Amino acid sequence: MRRALLIALAWAVTRGLVLWLYLGRHAWVTGDVDYFAASLSAVPDVGLARTLVEYPLPGVLVVAVPWLLAQLVDAPSAYGEIVLVLSMLADAAFTVMLARLGRADRHAGVLIWLLAVPLLGATTYARFDLVPALLAALALLLLRGTPRLAAAAGALATGLKLWSALVLPALVVPRGSRRAVVTVVGLVGSVLVVASVVLAGWQRLFSPLTWQADRGLQIESVAATPAMLGWAVAPSEFEVAFSEYNAFEISGAGTAGMLQVATVATVVAAVGLLGLWASALRRGDSVDVATVCWLALAAVAVFMVTSKVLSPQYLLWLLPLAAAAAAVADDRALRWWAGGLLVATAATQLVFPELYGHLTRSGERTAEAVVVLASRNVLLVWLAVWASLRAVRGVSEAGRSSATRRARTGSWLAASGGGRTTRR
Repeated sequence: MRRALLIALAWAVTRGLVLWLYLGRHAWVTGDVDYFAASLSAVPDVGLARTLVEYPLPGVLVVAVPWLLAQLVDAPSAYGEIVLVLSMLADAAFTVMLARLGRADRHAGVLIWLLAVPLLGATTYARFDLVPALLAALALLLLRGTPRLAAAAGALATGLKLWSALVLPALVVPRGSRRAVVTVVGLVGSVLVVASVVLAGWQRLFSPLTWQADRGLQIESVAATPAMLGWAVAPSEFEVAFSEYNAFEISGAGTAGMLQVATVATVVAAVGLLGLWASALRRGDSVDVATVCWLALAAVAVFMVTSKVLSPQYLLWLLPLAAAAAAVADDRALRWWAGGLLVATAATQLVFPELYGHLTRSGERTAEAVVVLASRNVLLVWLAVWASLRAVRGVSEAGRSSATRRARTGSWLAASGGGRTTRR
């Protein structure tokens, strides 16, 4: 009871700080919320097929829930407030699940999550990414005890935002629950696909991918870092402008090459991840919980740092996963890694929204803002490399363990005549 009260008190204090930022100093970060409301209001005129095409249709339906509630109470202007309340309720529910489903002797997962939200700030509650991120993390939390529920959470997360598919291979690794996970993911995924086609047509299945492919070099991305450093020194050589994709992008000297580098890096990362996942699947019986967590974290982190887009809310992709991993796996390295992620999260709040104006227009503090951004990106790359190395190490150790077990079994069979009775 005392532990529960302490967690509740810590949650209230930290979320009070976030609420203060959300309603005050950083109130302007709710632009996405206003964009959702405007887009949903236009559905009768444009149809679902052309509404928020950058998101999978199930994601659009989720952001429509608070809009429908606002219409139900005849207060359409209250959409933002309803989104805030629902986001805080989801945050509170996840905190409770971390406390109840994590290891009884470990509080690391709860502590990480309690710190994560205020370190990211108002962006946490002002972005739709919170919902799929919590579902993906819930999949890790539930995997050992209830793999079917874990699979359902992972499939729903993917249906809401496609990046969550990067977590699914990790869920399939444990051989004992593999069939259940594959079956549930297949069923839930099929239902979501059919619903999307019925409601908005086939093209709606691919619109998020098309939207992403057509985007330019977002200023916060790792690939844009050299250009941003160049812009800070020679602003006349570059242009930072708000694009049709609702993000600030940079163009100018060398940016076409940086886009190509990001594309090649993404392809190389995808090939590497496929190989790692294949190795982990072959050794499913020997892969431990910590390695499953590292596989999920590595996949998401690598995708983030190789992409040409890296919005501040992308930190939400990793934060709940890191908290869930620390809650279910007794691995000191995971907790240290999560600590590094919290530092990167604090730097992200400095980048956006605190210094963001100095990243979008040249001024006296532009150099400072770019240095903070570059430092954050270097840290994210380091975290991606670290997670990848730990995942590779875990899979390799599982392979050695499996080989040793087979060798021992073979020696025993040889000593016992191969398990067959011989006649003389």
